[in-house]
Amino acid sequence: MKTIYLIRHGESTFNVAYDNKVDPYLFDARLTQVGENQASQLSEHVMEHLKDVELVITSPLTRALETTKRSLSKLLESNSNIKCIVSPLHREVLMTSDDNGRERSIIEKEYPEFDFQSLEERWWIPEFCPELKSDLSIDTHKVFMKTPFRESESLFLERIRQFKQLLLSRPESNIAVVGHGDFFYYLLDEKMEDIPNCKIIKWLIDSTVEPSYLNF
Repeated sequence: MKTIYLIRHGESTFNVAYDNKVDPYLFDARLTQVGENQASQLSEHVMEHLKDVELVITSPLTRALETTKRSLSKLLESNSNIKCIVSPLHREVLMTSDDNGRERSIIEKEYPEFDFQSLEERWWIPEFCPELKSDLSIDTHKVFMKTPFRESESLFLERIRQFKQLLLSRPESNIAVVGHGDFFYYLLDEKMEDIPNCKIIKWLIDSTVEPSYLNF
């Protein structure tokens, strides 16, 4: 049985600015000071609760990358055999500006300690926007502000299926995943709502045991 530890990123600037009506256009939003503090506080409990983790998988969105760096660095430094890979499969559902990422060539320079091999250059662009994916002269932010592109439900659900399959196919038994609230909500079959920032959910994948928060 695989044990998956799901961690939602810390509070982002978009979380603070968005009122569910008007998109503040904070593309690939970073953590707020509160979010940075949440990630730092989480790091104080990682060696106790995640000591058996063999692999870390993080979303490529900056708020997740920064959370991973701040909260899990002690774990990664404690054991050089623990890899941190970046997967686009569990990025947040593309609905608003902060779900638009940055090109791989940019973020891998900012986070050279992570493995970006599985990313395309424009990994967040939906399959139905091939020109936006391939033509790097196009400013995708301007396009989104003029005619927002959204990820379809079918594409999103397919990503969830693929990500679960990725977890099941990995040889590691204990995996930490840093990602996003909406994605985790549907990954867990809508069993946990309003997932707090920087809390750890213990999930025995493909088990009848309900996922639960670790207390700290």
